[in-house]
Amino acid sequence: MVRSSVRVASIAVAALLLLGAGAAQAFNPQPEPPGFGMFGITDFQRAHLHVSLPVLIRNGNGGTKGSAPCAIDVSFVGEDGKAVFMETHTIAPGTTGRAVFDPRRGGDVVSTDAIGEVAPRRHQLRAVIMPVGGRQGWDACTGLVATVQVDNGDGVPTLTVSPVLSPRDVSSGLATGKRKHAAIHFTGALAIGFGHTARLNAVNVGTGDGIQCVIDWTFVDEKGVRTEGRATIGGGQGTHADFVHTDANRGLAAIRAEVTVTEGDTGSCPSDTTIGTLEGFDSAFGHSHSIVPAQLVLPAIQ
Repeated sequence: MVRSSVRVASIAVAALLLLGAGAAQAFNPQPEPPGFGMFGITDFQRAHLHVSLPVLIRNGNGGTKGSAPCAIDVSFVGEDGKAVFMETHTIAPGTTGRAVFDPRRGGDVVSTDAIGEVAPRRHQLRAVIMPVGGRQGWDACTGLVATVQVDNGDGVPTLTVSPVLSPRDVSSGLATGKRKHAAIHFTGALAIGFGHTARLNAVNVGTGDGIQCVIDWTFVDEKGVRTEGRATIGGGQGTHADFVHTDANRGLAAIRAEVTVTEGDTGSCPSDTTIGTLEGFDSAFGHSHSIVPAQLVLPAIQ
């Protein structure tokens, strides 16, 4: 049983939605902030964003990079592109900062009235990190690493979400800035049992210049049976589609997902600004138990 939803809303906090949108320039390229795909929490869970700044060796003489504190704006953003939580943190070299979003404690609550919402009061989120003052303030944050964790309100993590790396230039290690079209994002298989849901999340972290991004999504089960659909999302927005395990006699279902960027060569929806994740959760309570990142596979001829 498959359900899908698309949310389209006005884009807020545009400065925070530049994550992954800027191409690395040929001169003085800047590192990309850690980019996250979407994940879900319920009203009784909390999302933690851990941000660490290692002290990096810059040269053979022992010089270091990251010797100054790194000032960053951190937020959690919903599928509609609006921030539901925002804080400013200053991370000293060699330390870790933490931001916690609790949906029970004020702030805007993400709408859950989309078609196909399986569990009530489920919030689809992604973490956004940007240097204070824009990308010119990013030099002190070189080497910044981040992780998201979810707990059930008791502080014990139940789910860990790692960032998705942008395509990198082999020689420099920096984001290439090259925009790929007609590439496919593949996820590995996720095993779910009766009463559980596999949710494919797709988010367009680019600005899109006001043009909608068209994607094709597909669920593929262990026997190769494919279930397909299409969604449209703007810059900073996300969408999801659900594979709900409702057959008590089936046993485990091994579900994987594919997302294809179909906008063509207009430049409005480059594939490396589309992040996909496959999430498994209990259909009745909405608690996620696993998440699988997507791997970007480029076509042989571009």
